[in-house]
Amino acid sequence: MFEVERYNDEVTLVKTATAMEDGQPIMWAIAFLIEDTLLDAGCANALDDIEKFAAETEVNRIYVSHAHEDHFGGCSAFVPQATIYAMEEDIEAIKNPPTIPEFFDFVWGQPKPVPEVKQMPPKFTIGDLEFEVITLPGHGHQMVGFYEPNRKWLFSADAVPVPSRKVVGMPDENIHRMIETLERVSEMDIEILFDSHRGPITSPMEYIQVRIDFLKDIREDVLKLHSEGKSIQEIQEELEIVGPWYVGMTEGRFGIDNFLNSILFDKAEK
Repeated sequence: MFEVERYNDEVTLVKTATAMEDGQPIMWAIAFLIEDTLLDAGCANALDDIEKFAAETEVNRIYVSHAHEDHFGGCSAFVPQATIYAMEEDIEAIKNPPTIPEFFDFVWGQPKPVPEVKQMPPKFTIGDLEFEVITLPGHGHQMVGFYEPNRKWLFSADAVPVPSRKVVGMPDENIHRMIETLERVSEMDIEILFDSHRGPITSPMEYIQVRIDFLKDIREDVLKLHSEGKSIQEIQEELEIVGPWYVGMTEGRFGIDNFLNSILFDKAEK
């Protein structure tokens, strides 16, 4: 699936997804076009449409927030005209993408290699807009977002969980750092949060605080039960945690156990 949606005079949403049987997207992966620059590049399952878009649209730069396939899967469509930037730790994965599990190949698509990726600068400009690259650890160790302080915009990638009650984690997620990041973002001067799956959110503080409150509450409950000698399985049963329908299809990449293990054994940044 592929849709281009103008948000305001400066930002256009480039929405990519795989359709379910009813024609609805499983989940949008959204790139944001500002003048000749993309922030992220969408998923490879929409690559045919992205290539048509690339042939008709001037895109000279792509800034990739992190090396998950739903964020860089469209990069190959813009080669060689666009320069691609990413954090140093992500460059190799974008140049030579690892083979992703079958479920994620269905949902997002397998990215194609790209010949060159340059290191992310600490700042960049797009026309009159001045962006700061800010670290947003938690969902990924080196994930970044893009902050425009004059417009009070934050392009937050996956820093803010899509579900308001997050109970599923990935092996490289750190829930403590995720909470720290959410609290830091909540203290920033932001009027619009550009989320990579939900799009623009115009009441960002309320949206973020709901997620902070839930994660802190469930963390407290999990740690308490663990201190009483409960196992991971017993904690899950005690708190009646149920994952989404697709968890069993992800070959361990998403799991309630990942979420609980992070709470119990990962360390916070501070």
